[in-house]
This record gives sequence, C-alpha cells and structure tokens, in this order.
Amino acid sequence: MKKPFYLVLTVLIVFLSVSSCVNSDSSQPKESWLFVHTAEEAQILNSTTIVMPGTGDIFAFTDRPFRKHTYISGEAFASLWLDTIDNNFKADPPNAVLTWLDSEGIKEVEVIIIEARLAGKTITYTINDSTLIKKGAIGHASLFIDSGPRATLGHGNISREN
Repeated sequence: MKKPFYLVLTVLIVFLSVSSCVNSDSSQPKESWLFVHTAEEAQILNSTTIVMPGTGDIFAFTDRPFRKHTYISGEAFASLWLDTIDNNFKADPPNAVLTWLDSEGIKEVEVIIIEARLAGKTITYTINDSTLIKKGAIGHASLFIDSGPRATLGHGNISREN
C-alpha cells in the first residue's frame, strides 16, 4: 500500500523539479540598458529640439542584477531610433530627464525623445513639446535615457529585444 504513495510522491517531485527548471529559464530577467549623454554645453533650439555634442561616447549601464557598463558611440546610440532594428526607440520613444546648471542652480525637465540624429559631431534630439525649456545655451547638460523596450549590447553593436 505504501509503494503507490511513494511512487506518486516521486513522480510529483520529478514533475515539479522539471517544471521548475523550465519556468526558471523563461522567468530570467533580460539585460536592460539605460543611457547617459553628458556635455559641457548644449543648445536648446526650440521647445522640441536639443543639440548636444556627440564627440564623446554615450555611457550605458544595466539595471540589477546584471550590473554591467560600457560606452557606445554616438552613431550606435542614434541608431536606436532607426526603423531597421526590431523594437526601436522610434516605435517606442524612451522617457528621459534633461538636467543642466544655470545661475539659479540645477534645472531639470522630463521629456520623451522622439528622434535622435547624429550629424557630424552633434546629436540632435527631437523631444515632445516641453514649454519648460527656454531657448539658448545650457551648461553641464546631462540626458538620462531609460531603456524602453529591452535594449541589449552585443559585440560592439546594439541589438534590441523585448
């Protein structure tokens, strides 16, 4: 009488172990890259256009549990808005926070980056309308960009996946 009980218990334990292994693989979080673009000076051309030097690399880092970081070129970063890659920022524009320093202190504004284009040595960002930004030069500018759809970096190129 005890044999069927142990047999059922054994089958149940094996089933739970196998399903646990299968489920743990699919529930593993994927790397999610976030980006920071900094510049000594940037230009606000109007309520929808920010121009920042693209001469330095863009800092990229992952959220926990991966804790990775790297630098990517302005060209690779701007390519995230191209239609030629899956899950691009053009299809799902990222949130961002622009910060800068002026005579009154640190300023910040939340924006959505609709487009980023590299031209020569500058990156031109098109943002949603933000009347909180005044036109002109801003100093010590930083643009903190979230990852939107899962962004992964591989072999020096950026590929994106959900």
